[in-house]
Amino acid sequence: MTQVKVTPSMRVRSAVPDALVPAVVRARVAAKRRRPAAMEKAHREMEWLLGAVAPERVEPAASAYLVRDVVRSEWRYHPKLVSYQQVENAAALTKARGTGRGVVVSFLHHGHYEGATASLAVADRPLGIVVSPEMLAEDAPTFLRQHVRAGTITGNHPVDAGLGGKELAGRLAKGEALAIATDVPGSAVVPFLGRDRRGSSGAARLAAATNSLVVTMHAHCESDGRLWLSLGDPIEPRDFADPDDLLRHLVAAQEESVLAWPEGYHQPTLRWGDESATSTD
Repeated sequence: MTQVKVTPSMRVRSAVPDALVPAVVRARVAAKRRRPAAMEKAHREMEWLLGAVAPERVEPAASAYLVRDVVRSEWRYHPKLVSYQQVENAAALTKARGTGRGVVVSFLHHGHYEGATASLAVADRPLGIVVSPEMLAEDAPTFLRQHVRAGTITGNHPVDAGLGGKELAGRLAKGEALAIATDVPGSAVVPFLGRDRRGSSGAARLAAATNSLVVTMHAHCESDGRLWLSLGDPIEPRDFADPDDLLRHLVAAQEESVLAWPEGYHQPTLRWGDESATSTD
């Protein structure tokens, strides 16, 4: 397991008993609802996500998004709540890895994704999680440190994206499995929920270049709050005309689960390269 330096703030937030977390969430939500800027941000995120396909859902989704944002920021300090999610069709990942080829687990920043990748290690075995360099920096903020901690608590190891495509390709060529977010800012234009978005074809290009299988990971949340994941069957990159064609398939495959739980998408404008977006806890 990767050792993450635990800060005093992390210790304090993690010390809250799991049973008391709902009370903390309720108090934070109440305070956040009194801040117009917070409500405006929630509305902006959900309008960006749903405006072209389900505009009537924007307002209720915005209200739910504000709550989920608080839930996310508290639950990551309590890995038992997020890092052991049930994984449906975990056999797809086991099968893909059993071939000896590289495997790309393609996911969006939808759901409690730090705990989602941790859950894959429990369902199958540990894998590499590609993360941005700032998450591993000595001066990384508390929430990013805890994000890495929640994602690696079951044995996964972070892989610095700053090492570059050559390093990542080399790992895949050796048969490693890497979880790579598909919704990161880039120059690729891909349709998603009724609009063209600016994303990155990095995961698709790495899979195509190394002939690595691709398994999509999808996040779900039941009405009672239970989190769970589902995996798609292994995808052959050579079944697609080119990496961009594969990218379109990977993104389209996520639409159903995102529409089912739109408020679970964490800062979609930031993920898809909206220049006005900023990363926050």
